[in-house]
Amino acid sequence: MNHAVVKSLILLLCLLPSVVFAADIWLFRHGEKTQGSDPELTQAGHERAQRIAAIIQAASAADAPLWLYSTDFKRTRQTIAPLAEASGMEVKLYNPRQLAQFANEIGQLQGTVVVAGHSNTTPALLKLLSGIERQISEDKFDALYHLQTGADGVKFEELSSNLR
Repeated sequence: MNHAVVKSLILLLCLLPSVVFAADIWLFRHGEKTQGSDPELTQAGHERAQRIAAIIQAASAADAPLWLYSTDFKRTRQTIAPLAEASGMEVKLYNPRQLAQFANEIGQLQGTVVVAGHSNTTPALLKLLSGIERQISEDKFDALYHLQTGADGVKFEELSSNLR
C-alpha cells in the first residue's frame, strides 16, 4: 500500500465519530433481607423493590431496549422482580464472580441496563464501568447508582431509594 493511501485512511479514521456505547445503567444492592444462606426479602425489602422499580421507570425512555440482570439469589431476584413484572421483561442471571466479563457485556449493550447485586458486587461493577469508587456498608440498602454514557463520557448520579 502506498504512503499516500495510508495517510488518507488514517485521516479518514480520525474524522469518523468515536463509537461509544450509549446506555442508561442502573446499579443497586438488593433490599433488606431475612437471615439464612439464601434469604428472601423482608417486607421493607419488598417495599424498597417497588420504589426502585418506580424510580427507574419514571427516569427511563419508554422506547429504549431494557436489559434486566440479577445474581442467582432470592434477594436480588426479588428486588428486581417488580421492574420485570411492570416491563414484561425477562431477568437474565449473571455470575458475580465474573464481573469484568459482565462489565464488558454491558458495554456492548444499547438502551437501559438494570443490575441487581450485593454490597460488594455493586460497587465493584460501578468501578469497572466508570472508574468511580463507592462502598456499601452491610446495613445500607438505599444506594441507587445511575450511569448515563454517551459521546461526552459518563454522567454519574447517586440516588436513594428511601421514601421521600
